[in-house]
Amino acid sequence: MSRLLLVRHGQASFFGDDYDRLSPQGLLQARRLGQHLADTGVTIDVSYVGPLRRHRETAEAVATSYRAARGDWPAEQSVAALAEHEAAAVMKSVLGLAEASGNGGLSQVPSEDPAERRRLIRDYFRRWEQVSRRWIDGEFTDLPHEPWQTARQRAAEALALMTAPGRAGDTRIAFSSGGLICMIVGELLGLDDQRIFDLSLVFGNCAITEIRFSGQRRTLAGFNLTPHLVADGLATMV
Repeated sequence: MSRLLLVRHGQASFFGDDYDRLSPQGLLQARRLGQHLADTGVTIDVSYVGPLRRHRETAEAVATSYRAARGDWPAEQSVAALAEHEAAAVMKSVLGLAEASGNGGLSQVPSEDPAERRRLIRDYFRRWEQVSRRWIDGEFTDLPHEPWQTARQRAAEALALMTAPGRAGDTRIAFSSGGLICMIVGELLGLDDQRIFDLSLVFGNCAITEIRFSGQRRTLAGFNLTPHLVADGLATMV
């Protein structure tokens, strides 16, 4: 069987001026993934990359590290359908938060104190979950954002594209965001919308989700895997 490795981007810049770029930790996570793939003898035959900066930066760091250790890496194929869903944008619209960054207007931090940062992160994700669940259930239809169900359809289309027939036994890799990857997993497992969202609450940065496929058969073989990060204490969720 062939396999598809879905990779969530490395840690983004939650407290930076631009969320859509990797933090130093995120770059390190991506490099470790490239080294891990090389060390375990994985040959990548096809590489798909989502349209966001954090997707591209993750793919580039993984590829650079892999090439240094093992050699060839395939040319990237850009896939617009791998863009993240718009829950964060919906939250900002609903709550009237600043549009300056991708993290709900939290780019300016009043303190460097780690405890204060953790408090801000908890507060953000509490509000994000509350609004997102309402959006998923069909509220806020008047907002100019892609609906949840449209994003689910896009995820299904991306899965079909990335698991199309090719060379038997090949390995493909794709770089996207956690919400979109969870939608793909939901497509495989027949999950309802809220259960799909539940998965995103535990999904790690630079985590791997593995799908095995042959013909029309597609099977989830692993979810939210971080063997390349856990040993060195590099695993994060935000």
